[in-house]
Amino acid sequence: MDENRHAIVPILEETFYALSRKQLSYRVSLTPVGLYLTKRCDDDSEKIDLINIKDIIGCKSMQNSAKSNNCACRPTKNTENINECQVHIPYTEDADCSAYLCVYAYILKNKDMKNEKRDKMTVTLRFRNFNSYDENNKVATTWKLAIKSLLKARYEDGTIVAPADNQYLGNRLLVIVNPKSGVGKSREIFQRKIVPILNTADVDYDLHITCMQNDARNLMQKSDIYKWGRGVIVLGGDGLMFEVINGLMERPDWQRAFEYLTFSVIPGGSGNGMAKSISFETNEPYNQDPILISVLNVVSGNRCPMDLVRVETLTEVVFSFLSIGWGFIADIDIESERLRMLGSPRFTIWSIAKLIALRSYPARLSYCKINNLEIETRMNNFTISTFDNFHEPVTTENEPLSIEFGMDPLEEFDKRDRIESFSSIISKRTAFMSVNEASSFTSIPELLEESEVWVRGPISRLPPLSDPVPSDWEVIEDEFVMIHASYLSHISEDVILAPKSKLNDGVIWLLIIKNGISRTTLLQVNTSFET
Repeated sequence: MDENRHAIVPILEETFYALSRKQLSYRVSLTPVGLYLTKRCDDDSEKIDLINIKDIIGCKSMQNSAKSNNCACRPTKNTENINECQVHIPYTEDADCSAYLCVYAYILKNKDMKNEKRDKMTVTLRFRNFNSYDENNKVATTWKLAIKSLLKARYEDGTIVAPADNQYLGNRLLVIVNPKSGVGKSREIFQRKIVPILNTADVDYDLHITCMQNDARNLMQKSDIYKWGRGVIVLGGDGLMFEVINGLMERPDWQRAFEYLTFSVIPGGSGNGMAKSISFETNEPYNQDPILISVLNVVSGNRCPMDLVRVETLTEVVFSFLSIGWGFIADIDIESERLRMLGSPRFTIWSIAKLIALRSYPARLSYCKINNLEIETRMNNFTISTFDNFHEPVTTENEPLSIEFGMDPLEEFDKRDRIESFSSIISKRTAFMSVNEASSFTSIPELLEESEVWVRGPISRLPPLSDPVPSDWEVIEDEFVMIHASYLSHISEDVILAPKSKLNDGVIWLLIIKNGISRTTLLQVNTSFET
C-alpha cells in the first residue's frame, strides 16, 4: 500500500465498524488520493486497502441500506464475490436514525494479466453519531460533498467546496444513439448497460435517437450545444462521430464550440477504431467489456486533446480523426456494408473476397517526411491544443514516415478516390478542453443570419489541390493496391495499423502497398495487423 499515506493530511476521517462483526473496526480516511480503509489487527499491525479516487465514479446518500455480509475493507486474497462493504458507527437499540453513504467504484482486477478487468465495488458507510437522522445526514452530506468535490477537482487549500445548486446548469450530457449501428442493439445497450452507470454517477443527460443519415450532423449544426457542458457522447460506430464533428465544423461558431465541448464514444458499430485506440493508449482492459470501459471514461471525466485532420477533395472538405483509406482496406469497408448485420466479422469475410479479386489503382502520392527524432519529441511532449495552434506541416526529409499526403486532382482514379476508413473517415475521443463558464451565445439561426460566409473550420496551410506540391515533398506515381494514412493506433477493434500513434502527436502514419504484391504476402500483411 501507499508508503506515503501518513504524509497525506486526511480531508475527513472516522472510525467505522463492520456490520457482520461489530468488534472489527476500520479507520476510513478520505484524502486527495482516495479512500483509505485501515483495519487494526490483533497484533496491533495495520492492513490497508485503498480505493483510488480515479476509480470512484460517484456516491449517494440515503436513509436505509440493505445489509451485506461481504466486507471489501478486509484484505482479501479471493475477491471474486466481494461486491459491497458496510461499515458503521456503533449504535443502540433505539429506532434507526442512521444516515448512509454509498461510494461506487470500479476497481482494476488481475492487473498485468490477460484477464484484466474492472469490477464494481460499493462501500456503504453508516453514520450514527447523533440520535437524530437530520444531524447524521449532515455528517454524511459533508462526506458526500467532499468526495464529489474531489471527483470534480474542486478541492483546494484544505477547503471542502460544496457545489452550488446552479453550478450544474449547462452541465448536462448529450447522448446520441444510432439504433442501426453494428448489429442493431444500441437501444438495448443504452438502457441495460449505460443508464445504470450514468445514474450512479449522477450524470444528467439528454438522449437523441438518430432516424436517418446525417441526423446527428444536422443536430450539431443547428442546436444550442452550450447546454451540454458535460460533453457529447455517441453510441454507435465511428461514422456517427464523423457526423458530429463535421456538423460542428459547419457552424459559424465552430471554434468556440470545440473549445467548449468534449467528445467521447461508446462502441456500438462494426469497427469501433476510436474507442479501441483510446483504451489502447490509456492501458484500459477494453476487450473484457468495451461498453463498460468506455462509459467509465465518460463519467470519470478523463479528457485529453486529440488531432483532427482536414481532408480536401475536388468536391468537399471534411474533418477526420481516425484514418483515410484508398484502395484495398477502403474497398472492404465500403463494399461490406451489405453485411452490416454481421457486425465486425463482415470485414474478415469481405477481405477474403477482395484478396481473390485483387485490384490496383493508378495514383500520384505526394507526402512530406518526418524524422525519428521529431517523432519521439512529438510522442513524448503532448500539448493542450485547440484550432489556434494546429500542427505545422513538417518538411524534414529523413525517415519514411508521413505527416501530410495528397493526390494529384488531375489524375483519373476511376472515380474511386476513397476517403473513408473502417466505419467511416473519422474517429475521436474527448478532444479539446471543456469551458466551464456559462454560455451567453445567441441562437444558431441568429448567427446564421448574421454570417454571410459559410464557415468550414480552419483554413488549410497546404497548397491547393490544383497547385504543385512543394519541391521538398516526396512524389510517387505508380499502381497501388492500397494507400492508408492513420493517425490513431487502431482502425477497428481488431486491426492495429499504427501502434506507436498517440492521440495528439501531429503525426500521420502512411502505409503504402504497390501493385505486384502476391496474394499470399498481402494475406500475411493483413493478418499481421490483427490484434
